[in-house]
Amino acid sequence: MNSEVFTSIVRVKSDPKHRVVSVKSTAPIDKTLWKELSKVISRLYVSTPINIGDTICKNILNTGIDIICTKKITR
Repeated sequence: MNSEVFTSIVRVKSDPKHRVVSVKSTAPIDKTLWKELSKVISRLYVSTPINIGDTICKNILNTGIDIICTKKITR
C-alpha cells in the first residue's frame, strides 16, 4: 500500500485578507483515494478565526481519518 499524509488547501469564507488555509490528514491515506479527497475538500469552506489542529472534516470518505488545519488565522 502506498500511503502518505495528504495535504491541501480549503477556502476561507468572508475574510478578505485570507482566501485559503492549509490542511492535512491526521494519518497517512492511500494515494488511490487522493483524487476523491480533493473533490470533497474542494467543496469545503471554513470561517475565521481558526487554529492549528482544528478539525475541518471528520472521518473523511469513511477512512477514520480527519482533516485538520495547519495554520492559525485570526479575525
